[in-house]
Amino acid sequence: MVTSSINRLVPTRFLTLIAHFTIAVIALWAKDENVKASLPVDHTVNDFNAKAYEMTVGLSLAIAFIGLELIGFLSGVSFFMPFISLISIAAHSSATVLLAHFLFDVWNCEVYWWIFTLCSALPATLELGAFVKLLQHL
Repeated sequence: MVTSSINRLVPTRFLTLIAHFTIAVIALWAKDENVKASLPVDHTVNDFNAKAYEMTVGLSLAIAFIGLELIGFLSGVSFFMPFISLISIAAHSSATVLLAHFLFDVWNCEVYWWIFTLCSALPATLELGAFVKLLQHL
């Protein structure tokens, strides 16, 4: 019973991680419209550059956190932890849908930080916790 549940979680988790990674890279390439939506009409070039830099840092951190999770997942650290897998699946599938809306509906950049916190930082923190738990048992 447990084995069949894990067998279903593994490919789902991998696919949601890859989907979130893909949409984060696309958002990094196409961030200009969202940056413009976050600024007042009379913004300066410095305002645009500062907000674009903020988005670049946020999206780059999300990509790094996804990479961290992929390393932990593929190395087996959290491979057989159903709780972490379920949280990861929920967070990354939510992030994929929300980032797609973020791009297509041209949301304000401030919304991205909520998506980042709940859908990238939370599962990465759980993955780091799994690393720590593994190191304590060695």
